[in-house]
Amino acid sequence: MNKFLLVLSTFYSVLAFSAPPEAMFSPYEGDQAFNRIYSNVEAAKKTAHLTIYSWSDAGITNAMEKLLESNPDVKLRVVLHRPLAKTASTKSKVAKLEKLGAMFKMAKMNMHEKFVLVDSKKLVNSSANMSGGAKNRYAEDFVFIDSDGEKDNEKLISSFEKEFAILWNTSEDIVTKDELQKADILKFDIDSPNLADEEDSMTLHSSSMNFDLELNKVGSADYKKGKIVNMSDRKLADGSEPFAVSSALIRAIDEAKESVQLSLNHFNLYSVSEALIRAVNRGVEIRLAVDNQEFKTKIRDTGRRSIEMTPRFIRDWKLLPGNKNKEAPVRVKFYSHAPHHASWLLNHHKYVIIDAKGEKPVLFAGSFNLSQNAEFNQFDSLVEYKGKDYLSLINSYSDNHDRIWGMNRDASDRPSKAALDYFKTVYEGSYVRIHAAGPDNAVSLTWSEALKLKKDMNTVAPGMFRGLYSKSACSYYDFKTQKYFGGSACK
Repeated sequence: MNKFLLVLSTFYSVLAFSAPPEAMFSPYEGDQAFNRIYSNVEAAKKTAHLTIYSWSDAGITNAMEKLLESNPDVKLRVVLHRPLAKTASTKSKVAKLEKLGAMFKMAKMNMHEKFVLVDSKKLVNSSANMSGGAKNRYAEDFVFIDSDGEKDNEKLISSFEKEFAILWNTSEDIVTKDELQKADILKFDIDSPNLADEEDSMTLHSSSMNFDLELNKVGSADYKKGKIVNMSDRKLADGSEPFAVSSALIRAIDEAKESVQLSLNHFNLYSVSEALIRAVNRGVEIRLAVDNQEFKTKIRDTGRRSIEMTPRFIRDWKLLPGNKNKEAPVRVKFYSHAPHHASWLLNHHKYVIIDAKGEKPVLFAGSFNLSQNAEFNQFDSLVEYKGKDYLSLINSYSDNHDRIWGMNRDASDRPSKAALDYFKTVYEGSYVRIHAAGPDNAVSLTWSEALKLKKDMNTVAPGMFRGLYSKSACSYYDFKTQKYFGGSACK
């Protein structure tokens, strides 16, 4: 091979092995995203590490079974959400997989992270749980990262390896009757600071960084249960709590020059709402897309642990000079008059895009709902992607935000008549739907549009909202008999 061809070959090899992070989105790419996860797991050579909050998807179970049957020497480690681990269906699956050689542990705190890491080379970090809803009904996002010799990819994957080691070593071993092996110990540098490296172009911000870590004594009760590492509250120099994840997000919002786009399942941190108001005052454009569950007409006291922050943000936005009679920059993914888990079409995203078209674009994406619960009572995280090297990824998220922002809206940016009529239609002269049947029926509404729809429903179906929230599992409301009916969970 001559020198020119050798250089050219090396050039294309570098291109081939420097794959940037790639995004996919449910529900329209859900099947492809889940199939890619299955393929990664089934192809593991040495290790497969999974974190699972909710587990009803048969595909991931089958992928783990196929892996263990084809490669008995592989180390398959799974950290489960504590309440999930105690259900009968989960116990059955765990027993079958541990009989094949898997190792399962039960997380110290709520296990809300959703990542899959294979052979320290392939990472999938997501908002999605292992469920059919996440695949085909909810709005979810997935980021696929392969190391392939790319330095920044390898550094982020290394951060997730450490994160998994923390989750694993603080968790309790799940022991089943015929398990092939007891949960092992994953080594990591426990003496190095458990903090985010802000200099990285991709940075993991995790709620585990709110805690100090120390080894439990060998032979102690916790150690015997598999809890090799203990966690204790970390305090800042002034004695305050660190808020490791949301502090990083607030810092980025405070640095925003042009725009902040948010797509959120839960928004419960007033500190983030305040940062958004500061951004508005600087002339930054805000677009906040939230789930139907955030649509509340009352502002609750901020002293409570869980508060829907969207109504408060709208109130504070309208108090700014000149905004009183304007439409707040908020849209609700509307799919129900009273959301219930049986009818969810969730906007389950947890991402924030900053200055997407600016010189320094930034994306935060992962499992972290904007809440104090996510900071201190759950294992949760966001990855920060900084700079134009990630413009393709950031643009994918921005396009997704546009899709949610304009869902079932017409060319004049108004909710389509068909979308609104779907909820207002009266069947057999006496009853209306409470929930949308599928993703195609959800519609993006401004706050005033959502309020108007509620007002219209009081006219179309009088009395509908009187007892609705106690009957949210029901599918229909008959305004002539004033009864709720339909749905397996309706009582």
